[in-house]
Amino acid sequence: MQTTVVNKFLLISIDCWRYDALSRTNPLFNTPKFDLLTQDFSLAEKFFVAAPATRPSHTSYFTGLYPFEHGVYGQTYLKMFEGIPNLFQIFDDAGYHITGRSERPEVFRFLDFEKFITPLDPSAHAQHLGSLEDVIQNLTQPSETPQFCFLHFWYTHGGYGMSGIPGAPSLKTLVDRGSTDEALRFYYAAVTHILEFKLVELLKQLRLSEWAVFIFGDHGEGICEEIIAHGDTLNQNVLHVPLLAHIPGVMNLKFPNPPISAIDLFPTIVNLAGINADYHGYGQNLLVPSESEIDENRLVLSELDSLYGIGFLSRSNLEMPHHRVTSRTTVDNTEISRYAEGVRLWSLTNGEHLYREDEQTGEFVYRHVLCGEDLPCEDPEHFRNAYDDILMNSNYQHLQAQESTAEETEILEGRLRDLGYVE
Repeated sequence: MQTTVVNKFLLISIDCWRYDALSRTNPLFNTPKFDLLTQDFSLAEKFFVAAPATRPSHTSYFTGLYPFEHGVYGQTYLKMFEGIPNLFQIFDDAGYHITGRSERPEVFRFLDFEKFITPLDPSAHAQHLGSLEDVIQNLTQPSETPQFCFLHFWYTHGGYGMSGIPGAPSLKTLVDRGSTDEALRFYYAAVTHILEFKLVELLKQLRLSEWAVFIFGDHGEGICEEIIAHGDTLNQNVLHVPLLAHIPGVMNLKFPNPPISAIDLFPTIVNLAGINADYHGYGQNLLVPSESEIDENRLVLSELDSLYGIGFLSRSNLEMPHHRVTSRTTVDNTEISRYAEGVRLWSLTNGEHLYREDEQTGEFVYRHVLCGEDLPCEDPEHFRNAYDDILMNSNYQHLQAQESTAEETEILEGRLRDLGYVE
């Protein structure tokens, strides 16, 4: 697929946006204005995130690397491995006007791209009550100005705008008593708020013939018996998210049939911009003929590491000076507290079925992505071997030597031993 070089990019991340929170996948979802504005956008039906938490997932989007490659294994890992290019720095170096805005910018603290992301409305104390005028003004630069813009909406995260409402129910309570549909109504209302009001007001200000636009979830939300939120396990509701894409000059963009991953946006975007980013990851350029470039048997990886917990937005983290963070898992050279219930999980999916395994116990599940039905798995070794291949063939494997914890080193050595690389 041949395309002209694009010099305006808008990436919109909706926190906790799961696959069924969209009218194209859920006929009960009512967003007529958003649907009209995005009627020419293409939907990726087999799109999966690399991690079920905001920090590692966005780091994968911005680097094109899986968590084991960029180092932010989980939400509470403090830093990335050093020396990894990210989209903000790449486009800044290329002379683009950079706009990075978030309703919760502090979630990106200590990550390499932190300095590029500021509050959505700098004058607002509570970002979900802020105005869009300032960010729209930043987007409406002179037409010849190249732009790279990232927007992150947090209103769909936890609580879903119910804070302060008398008698607001606990979603877990609703699910536990069998009222999952009622719990989903509150969640869907928050997503509708973002799509039908905020994104509509933003998108209608742009001349879309000039902009490459990608709208995606950083992860989904469970709201089912196995998981209520998102950071505790690798569930299909958490990993399978929407991706809407609009590329100037490309009519009826058709996504490849194999599954695609959040890491694919990095090579796609830098190639659209005509920038050589010296990228050697597993991400695929989505604007090339799928039958010749992307393996029909491709499996995409997702990872969860909660060994240091799943929370990050504590006062102790947010107010800590940068110099005190001495590694990915240490402050003042002392390891941060372990989480007693922490796990290391990985999953692989072909887009229709998902295999998940506990790295420490070997326990696994195999299920249908869309309906969530558990299925028998006749050959778990197929997935274990595929996972080993991804680990061992990564061109970024050398980065793991920078700051690996004793437990990470032990797991890697175990893998190498199983594969016969060490005795």
